[in-house]
Amino acid sequence: MLINQSKYGPLFLLLILIFSSCEKEYSYEGGDSLPPTVTLPIDSTFPGDTTHYDPGALMSCSSCKDSPDIAESSWSFKTGNSLLCGTVDTAFILGLERSSFTFFGPSACGGDSGLIFTVYLSPNTLKGDTSNMDATYAVFYYYHTGQPYILTSHSDQSFNLTISSYVHATKMVTGTFRGTGFRDDGRAVSVVSGKFRIRLL
Repeated sequence: MLINQSKYGPLFLLLILIFSSCEKEYSYEGGDSLPPTVTLPIDSTFPGDTTHYDPGALMSCSSCKDSPDIAESSWSFKTGNSLLCGTVDTAFILGLERSSFTFFGPSACGGDSGLIFTVYLSPNTLKGDTSNMDATYAVFYYYHTGQPYILTSHSDQSFNLTISSYVHATKMVTGTFRGTGFRDDGRAVSVVSGKFRIRLL
């Protein structure tokens, strides 16, 4: 069947403009109509988690206990009334100068969330026993796998991190930290009473 182009010309032009402006191309075979639109449900929980995630506040980890001491290979911090903690499964010196290190590990709230810290000490180094050494710069990152970060420091606003004690023979580092973490929407969250105790490789 022939189509009167003068009658339907504007309609064809409009359809061409609509389809050519799409950013993605889809292939649909086996039908004579457009494929159905699929709307994915929005879930208020992270995949694999049983607790609800409130983007406006951090939830406490129920297994975290407030204590002046901290166990080896552990970290903890507070935000408002929430206490978060976890373990450190990786900690090592960065570079031969021994002037920076990193440590990270999962949260007690769930294995898919956790903490990453990178600490810069230059011109100071970890080549001998030391105490009460302030970091020159410290990068804080509290994450949830597969989701926008939960909290992160900004490049122009370092976390305050102090090495309370470093024993070179055992490579054990104990320290404290505090600072401002930022949500992915820009909201600031005060991180206080941070503690860690790690053995550096």
